[in-house]
Amino acid sequence: MENKPTILKYLSKVFMIYGITTVILNIFTLIFGDKAKEMSTIFSFGGNALGVKTSMEFLLATIILISIENLFMTDAVIKKMKMPVRICLMFVSIFAVVSLFVAIFGWFPTDMALPWILFIICFGICSTVSIFISAVSERQENKKLEEALKRYKGEENDKSN
Repeated sequence: MENKPTILKYLSKVFMIYGITTVILNIFTLIFGDKAKEMSTIFSFGGNALGVKTSMEFLLATIILISIENLFMTDAVIKKMKMPVRICLMFVSIFAVVSLFVAIFGWFPTDMALPWILFIICFGICSTVSIFISAVSERQENKKLEEALKRYKGEENDKSN
């Protein structure tokens, strides 16, 4: 867990996630845009373009979601919360924010079950992949720290002999 988030790390993550999201949205626009044009404001230009308004909505969502991640995944604000609780609260918060954006910006019809089911499935898949990547990354980081500690202890033992 990083203890000191910096504005540069924050902005890097925001624009990395926003860039990936924009590429995915553009691909979806090309594939589904004409069919989904009447159902979603995301595809208001059909398969021709992704709107600036939609792009800015996703940028705002990314800023909020990365802020939520920083809130729950660093010790900057929350100091004594166990990691499983942090992760659960983070995903609940992210789900709530995205659901709010869906309702406010009309990303998909809120009165139809299928879009919600697909959203929940996609959210679940993305969350699972995210947790897996985080776990692997943390294991690798812990391994590096353990190796560095062993080297440090070895150097200290050499100095004392």
